[in-house]
Amino acid sequence: MRACFGKFWLMQNSQHDRLRLVVAAGGTGGHIFPAVAVVEQLRLQTHDACDVTFLGSVDRMETRLIPALGYDYVGMPIVGFKGVRHPSTLTLPWKILQSTRIARATIRRVKPHAVVCTGAYISYPAGLAAAKEGVPLFLLESNVNPGKTNARLAPLATAIFLSFEESVRYYASSLASKLVVTGNPVRSQIPSTKDAREARAAWGLKPDVATVLVFGGSLGARAINAAMEAALPRFADAPFQVIWQTGSSYTFHATPPPNVVIRPFIDDMGLAYAAADLVVSRSGATTIAELGIVGKPAVFIPLPSASTGEQQHNAQVIEQAGGAVVVKDADVLTILASTIEELMRNEEQRTTMATVMRSFGKPRAAADAAAAIIAMCTKRGPR
Repeated sequence: MRACFGKFWLMQNSQHDRLRLVVAAGGTGGHIFPAVAVVEQLRLQTHDACDVTFLGSVDRMETRLIPALGYDYVGMPIVGFKGVRHPSTLTLPWKILQSTRIARATIRRVKPHAVVCTGAYISYPAGLAAAKEGVPLFLLESNVNPGKTNARLAPLATAIFLSFEESVRYYASSLASKLVVTGNPVRSQIPSTKDAREARAAWGLKPDVATVLVFGGSLGARAINAAMEAALPRFADAPFQVIWQTGSSYTFHATPPPNVVIRPFIDDMGLAYAAADLVVSRSGATTIAELGIVGKPAVFIPLPSASTGEQQHNAQVIEQAGGAVVVKDADVLTILASTIEELMRNEEQRTTMATVMRSFGKPRAAADAAAAIIAMCTKRGPR
């Protein structure tokens, strides 16, 4: 069915009228990677008859990642709200206005069939611009409860792609016809083509020893890093191995035990997941979606500063189903190491948790979202 939509697009449009999109995504990998996953599927389903321009910030990770993937990129001065007393708040209205103007200019230049937004502050000016320019707006909502930006843009959207069935209750009944539960789109590199033995060997670890993967997201997590640094002496003699991503803002100066591999950033998360028997991480929506695909049990440490408590909501859904153990950020220094050790001693519990986690996996999420976008753009016709 998904391939049919792509072929139908090609049949209904001349070969020179390629599918054109503007995509707003940035700030963190949790907003960038789902967008990239959908774009990958859009290109696949249209047999590469798809041109994409990304909108993002001028100084975050998307400025490096998106051009490296070969996409047209336009930066905007928009920044997130950092509190009433923060100096950046004084200039925020001007930056929103300027960013909306840049987004509108980009839309007029590209003449897209649709604008796709993944939430966070990056999406707000792009969503406003799409509405002002009369371009269909598609929202990707990764979390159980909608973020502030997507909640504001929802009435303007043509469709809202949800990651969780539970998310429907957070939207007004008037928006019900716009809601499409697809799951959270996941990058094509996940899952890895390597099995656990091969993946561990690729990390320089023993192929037959159980492994724990620890990370705090693309930017790192201070509490998780502090807990891991404190735990390394006791992990040195543990019957398991550790892969620890610290994030770019943290440096571990000591020499780690031989059963611990430390990296500031992991480019191939598929390979890291393949090596792991247990994952310790924040409970961002992208991480949960990826863990659902690969079926890995988890210890979640929700980010307490998340603006709408979305990471706590995400973690609770998985914990209540039995797929994860949740540790509060305030408790991570004192109980993370013992929680890891307890789970690594209980293979039966990890197996049960993995089965539950896999039930949350939506491997067709990116393909289904892409097919829906193509279908709606085809129905509307070219601009």
